[in-house]
Amino acid sequence: MVMNFWEAQRRARQRTFFCLFLFVVLTLAAAAISEYALRVFAGDSYDPPYPALALLFVFATFGVATFQYLMYRTQGGSYVAESMGARRIDPRTASFKEQQLLNIVEETAVAAALPVPPVYLLDAQEINAFAAGLTPENAAVTVTRGTLNLLTRDELQGVIAHEIGHVSNGDMTISLRLAAMVMGFFFLLYIAMRMLQFSSFRRSDDRKGGNPIALAALILVVAGAFTWLFGSILKAMVSRQREYLADATSVQFTRNPQGLANALRKIAGEEVHDMPASGMAYSHLYFEDTSAFSSLFATHPPIKKRIEAIEGKRGI
Repeated sequence: MVMNFWEAQRRARQRTFFCLFLFVVLTLAAAAISEYALRVFAGDSYDPPYPALALLFVFATFGVATFQYLMYRTQGGSYVAESMGARRIDPRTASFKEQQLLNIVEETAVAAALPVPPVYLLDAQEINAFAAGLTPENAAVTVTRGTLNLLTRDELQGVIAHEIGHVSNGDMTISLRLAAMVMGFFFLLYIAMRMLQFSSFRRSDDRKGGNPIALAALILVVAGAFTWLFGSILKAMVSRQREYLADATSVQFTRNPQGLANALRKIAGEEVHDMPASGMAYSHLYFEDTSAFSSLFATHPPIKKRIEAIEGKRGI
C-alpha cells in the first residue's frame, strides 16, 4: 500500500489552517484577558473608555510581526545558502554528480510548473537539504555533499522533490509569517519586562488600585510569556504538517514513494552531523529526527512516522 498523496495533502492543509486559526485566536484571547485583568486589579486607576492595553497588545504584536516579515522578504533563498557557506553550482560544471543534481532540480521544477531555482552545494558530510525563499522567483535549493555522494538517483530525486514541494506549497511564506508572529510575542515580552523594571506598584494617589503602568507591565509579562511559549508550539505544529505535505508532494511529483522513504532511512541511520553552526537560525529548514522530549517543539516529525506515512502504513 502506498501513500494517497491527494488525501495526505488535503489533511495537511486542513491541519495547517486550523493551527493558523489558533494563532490568531491566541493573540486576540491574550489581548482580551490582559485588558480584563488590568481593569480588575488596577481598579479606578485604570478606566479608559476603550481597551487601551488590548489594542497595545494587538498592534505591538502584529506591528513587529509585519516589520519582521518585510525584512524576511528582502532575504532571498540565495542569501540563506550563501550565509551558510554554500557555493552555487555552475550549470557548466564538469562533475557528473553535480550535473545530475542540476538535471533533477530542473526536471522537478518543470513538473511542478515552477521557475528552475539556483542550486547550492554545502560542504557538509551529513545527508541534508533545504529550500529557502519566500516566492518561487527568489527560491534556492541547497544540498550537502553527503547528499550528493551517498544517495542514489531515485533517493536524490525524492529529496529534491520534497524541497521543491516546499516551494510549490508556499511553505516558506507560512513558516516565516509564523516566525514573525512569534518574534512579535517575544518583543512584547521584552518591552513588558523593561516596563516592569522601571515601574513601581505603589499608588500615586488615593484612587482604588495600584499603579496601572506597573500592573500593565506585569500582566504583559505573563501574557507575553504565555503567547511566546504556545506560539512556538503552534509554529512547530504547522511546520510538522508542512513536512508531511512536502512528503506527499514529493510522491506526487516522482510517483516513486520509495525514493524519499529510502533517503529518510539513510538519514535516520547516519552518525555524522556536521551542518555549520552559522546555519542555526535556519535549522527549522533541515531534515531532522526528534526525541520524545523535544517533540513538542520539533519542527520536523519523527523520521519513522514520515516513512510509514509515505508508504501508506499510517495516516498523517
